[in-house]
Amino acid sequence: MKTGIFITARLGSTRLKKKHLLEVNSRPILYFLIQRIENEFQSELADGKAEIIIVTSDEEENREFERFIRNKIGVFYGSVHNIPLRHLQAAKKYFSDLIIAIDGDDILCSTKGMRAVYEALLRGVPYAKTVNLPFGMNSNGYSMSFLESSLAGHMEDTLETGWGRIFDQNQLVDVPIPFTISDDLLRFTLDYAEDYQFFKAVINAFGEAIVTAQDEEIVRLVVEKKLYRITEPVAKKYWENFNRTKEKEIITKKHES
Repeated sequence: MKTGIFITARLGSTRLKKKHLLEVNSRPILYFLIQRIENEFQSELADGKAEIIIVTSDEEENREFERFIRNKIGVFYGSVHNIPLRHLQAAKKYFSDLIIAIDGDDILCSTKGMRAVYEALLRGVPYAKTVNLPFGMNSNGYSMSFLESSLAGHMEDTLETGWGRIFDQNQLVDVPIPFTISDDLLRFTLDYAEDYQFFKAVINAFGEAIVTAQDEEIVRLVVEKKLYRITEPVAKKYWENFNRTKEKEIITKKHES
């Protein structure tokens, strides 16, 4: 059984242009997410049980992701406005029975959480998601068959924001990750310039150790150094934009039905 570790990303963001290529220590910031995944799944990658794929939209500007291509890391160009369809297209091309879905904006997404999702999928869970971690550190995953059935009637939809709404939540299995630090101010996602400065500060604080740094180590540093203050000015703006875009997609779907 083969697993695709899908990193969903694109370079056309209007708020932070080509954000995944912004550099930290002379390397694109997406590099650090990829390195952390490679470290966690090195055995599965070596054995051919897993493959990392940057799953992006079929637009010319996204060809720049090809700089990341190497052994066990590929780039797939798919649906422009339908992310779950893009995942299904990639799964079929790479023969991925299982999919671990990671948002490319979540540069320090929990690799422990990814591992937990992977193990749940191997047990036969059709749809799994981690809970308890700070925003931007959780991940989810699903079987290709579950994804394909979920997309029935949604192939032509625009599904870019909050697209998990098409999934049957009755089949969702929450995978709790024990976590002792709770703070609503914590937000680990790359959307604005302030977010870039936040990730840059965290990565620089750890240096090369960021590749193996555990969730609580990362969050403890952010709390102790009060690095969350860097993104405070854009937190409200982020959620307002997220909810507005999601609602627009839902309204458009209703009008088309």
